[in-house]
Amino acid sequence: MELPFDLWHLAFVNLIQRRAPPNFEVQSEVRLSIEPQRADILLLRRIGVERQDHEARVLRMLWPMLGAVTVLEYKSPVDSAFRPGDLLRLVGYGVLYHTAHLDELPERDDLTLVLVVASVTPTLRQEIERMGWKLTPLGGGYGRIEGLMYTAYVVVTDEVTEAERDEYLRLFSRRPAESGEATRWLQQWMRDTKMKQPNMEELPGYEEMFQKLVEAMPVEKRLAGLAPEQRLAGLAPEQRLAGLAPEQVILALPLEMLRVLPEEYLRSLPADVQEQVRRRLQEGAH
Repeated sequence: MELPFDLWHLAFVNLIQRRAPPNFEVQSEVRLSIEPQRADILLLRRIGVERQDHEARVLRMLWPMLGAVTVLEYKSPVDSAFRPGDLLRLVGYGVLYHTAHLDELPERDDLTLVLVVASVTPTLRQEIERMGWKLTPLGGGYGRIEGLMYTAYVVVTDEVTEAERDEYLRLFSRRPAESGEATRWLQQWMRDTKMKQPNMEELPGYEEMFQKLVEAMPVEKRLAGLAPEQRLAGLAPEQRLAGLAPEQVILALPLEMLRVLPEEYLRSLPADVQEQVRRRLQEGAH
């Protein structure tokens, strides 16, 4: 890839690594040639390990369909659109990898291509049609692209998360996040990543990912700590929250959300709000 991963890609890689079946090795940002071209994710079947595809905890229908090696391209839910050439680029990645590993992949079906998108856009459909290929739905949010030299699949996260009732994958779709185990995992991942990478909030996608966590919070938690006079009588809590000043919303956030607030944003708040937030962070550290 020409551009560095955004936060969505980093989190998606972590999700796949944690919830893939044990007979797969998951590598990320894999260099495909001497040139600086990198695939998002490489899925490698472990040699000599019994197939355990049924133990996958994410994209459960996908794993049994994969060959020995899979090159996967992920498009985050906040990507403005599927760009012309993205699918061809994935095919090119497959060719580059196959060329460099001919002895390990003697058969064409040993290599699989997977494109993960939030939805099938008109641009993606046009690219498939322009190349003379065909997208065949397999059900549950999965589809196969017919006509390529390699076996290729499209995974639509908006549909798969509903079909498989996957609260983790839901975070990587355009569906609203739900409060629960998955959002707690993402909060912890963001906190751990920020400790290793202090400038995490500068990565593309940070604001959208943080906003997704905020939206997943139960309304009562968003409103916790607000004085009664700060609520408007006769309005639903959701409506009242929408009318609050940003600093009031910040003060209502739980500690785990405050820990991943960008420092630059924190400094932009009124001095008294900054003081309250920093005091809570300091108390929470003990």
